[in-house]
Amino acid sequence: MIFVTHLFIGRVAERRGEKQYKRDKFKNPANLKTLYLLMHEYIRREEDINRFAEAVCYTPELRDEAQDAREALLNALKAIPGKETYMALVEIAQKHHDKSDRPWIMLDAKTLAEQDGDMGAWSPEQIIDFNNQQERTPRNHKELAELAILRLLDLKDDLEQGDSSNASLLMQVKEIEVRKYIANELDKTAHGRYSIQQEYELADGKKPDIRFQGNGIDAPVPVELKIADNWKDQKLFERLENQLCGDYLRDNRSGRGIFLLVYRGEKQPWKVPERDDRLNFDHLIAALQNHWAQISPRFPNIEEIKVIGIDLTKRMS
Repeated sequence: MIFVTHLFIGRVAERRGEKQYKRDKFKNPANLKTLYLLMHEYIRREEDINRFAEAVCYTPELRDEAQDAREALLNALKAIPGKETYMALVEIAQKHHDKSDRPWIMLDAKTLAEQDGDMGAWSPEQIIDFNNQQERTPRNHKELAELAILRLLDLKDDLEQGDSSNASLLMQVKEIEVRKYIANELDKTAHGRYSIQQEYELADGKKPDIRFQGNGIDAPVPVELKIADNWKDQKLFERLENQLCGDYLRDNRSGRGIFLLVYRGEKQPWKVPERDDRLNFDHLIAALQNHWAQISPRFPNIEEIKVIGIDLTKRMS
């Protein structure tokens, strides 16, 4: 009997959880933004009842409930972290019919961005890990992406500046061999903190060159590799946008990716789309990173794209 009672209570709790999930499903940045702007069109602040000026008890009226619900939408939006919320707040600030509110909402957006950029508190295990090995095991997608970037920057430094650099060998092999070499080097330095997948096939048949898969983190970090010498100017910008952002980061669980370019010294200069600027390799990397900043609003689910360039000619000069 006790077992049946506990089972019944468990099922009731589960059903309540499902109902609560369905009730809260509308609470996403896009919906909250639309509702908030809509309510401000018809429930205008200048027509609000100011109860703070009254020193007597009162019973809330329909107007009180309407204006409270309007402001509750903004509070619910600000409670959601992430880029999509930031963009929603910026759009509200731009479209709000009450111009006096716009600076305050922009301040909310700025505060949210600062909070999202803050490093999360380390767990005791991470502190011990860092003390012993000067590194920490990532707990989430953001920390995994940060570690992936550090690993690739270490590899970049080794190939461009290291006494035992294999740059001369990589200048002579095909792109597939370059991918295998980079993946192997990343795997060597994993130390159990991640695993490396090469050309993992997605549901639509697309295959990212390399993916960092964190232990217990259901959000991989894709790396798209290009030999820069083999690609025309505009095609590199298109591949960053449509391949890395459009294909490999379609899954909402993954919001960070890396665009990795390797340069062999066979082609220069490049040209920025719709401009006459002629770029060397370093300038190309900066232009691609700037291109991501420009198209970023079109990909609200993607938090960060990092463009990294490895110049194999630096060790040869």
